Amino acid sequence: MKSLTSLERFLVLPELLDRVENDEDLLAELFALFQEDLPGSRAALRTAIERAELPEIERVAHRLKGMLANLSAKQAASLAAVIESAARAGDTEKIWQTQAVFDPELSAFSAKLDSFMAGVEN
Repeated sequence: MKSLTSLERFLVLPELLDRVENDEDLLAELFALFQEDLPGSRAALRTAIERAELPEIERVAHRLKGMLANLSAKQAASLAAVIESAARAGDTEKIWQTQAVFDPELSAFSAKLDSFMAGVEN
């Protein structure tokens, strides 16, 4: 298996490897599915936030939280959970504040994942 050390900042590796039972193919599939779904989910969240559509923010944040939790991306999943809770509570200020941290975190994680999947360690 390629070294996952470049992803340590984003993932809890022991937990993730245990979850996939050290199955390289399954891990690659999970990464690919995540990368395939991420752009649409991010766009849906941004649009919902811009329109202040609280139920949609809650729904999309919940989906992202689950996707990230499945990859053991604890920090990003936690940020998604904050957005989900803030939407449920109607706290638009908290949503905007958290999104300002969450979106760059997703960008950095996705870029690192792309590099990893392409075999380019940086």
